Amino acid sequence: MAKIVTISSSKGGAGKTTTTICLADYWAKLGNKVGLIDTDPNKSLSRWFEKGRSNGYFEGIEFRQQLQDKQIIETAKQMAKEVDILLIDVAGIASVSLLKAAGIADLVVIPAQPNEDDFLEAANTASIVKEAMELTSREIPWKTVVTRGKQNTAVLKHMVAQLKKLNFPIFDTIVHDRTIYPTARFNGATPVSLEPSGLAALEIEELAEEIVSQLVSDHEKKQKQAA
Repeated sequence: MAKIVTISSSKGGAGKTTTTICLADYWAKLGNKVGLIDTDPNKSLSRWFEKGRSNGYFEGIEFRQQLQDKQIIETAKQMAKEVDILLIDVAGIASVSLLKAAGIADLVVIPAQPNEDDFLEAANTASIVKEAMELTSREIPWKTVVTRGKQNTAVLKHMVAQLKKLNFPIFDTIVHDRTIYPTARFNGATPVSLEPSGLAALEIEELAEEIVSQLVSDHEKKQKQAA
């Protein structure tokens, strides 16, 4: 059964879809069977994936679009039997979709740019994840990743400091704003494919490794609790 990672933000432009497809591309290139589910009515992930597939990218990735709230859990359960890791792209503003996608997740990743609006929306998304915990009566780990950060700027440092001050779980990796991203999007690709040795690809790798470490740690914690 695959590990399920739900990636959600209720604000457009936070880096949700970019984070999702970049992680999928990275893990697929390591030889993993990766699944993607797009539940966002904007269909950004669907367009990106379809363009990339037509241009010869994203081998080893299974993709499905599921815009019906009632079908998210069933679709995820079916795909989880076929892949090693499953990523679900869901808009936090669609609270029912997020409740369902978070409810079956092993980890929820919340992307946020270093600005006040994204900070507030990340908090809102986290509150929905906590609601999913109450509904499912289980702990659902969640963590924020700062995206589109400008290197060594005061606003970036302030954002990270504020998240830590409020005890927001946060990944160490910061996904910086780099010119390769719009280039990759235009080609239906990712930095992992276009510049595998570049800084953007390195940050994707670091984030992916942090996520895996989190999943392993959470699994070990559950085993100890069950013993």
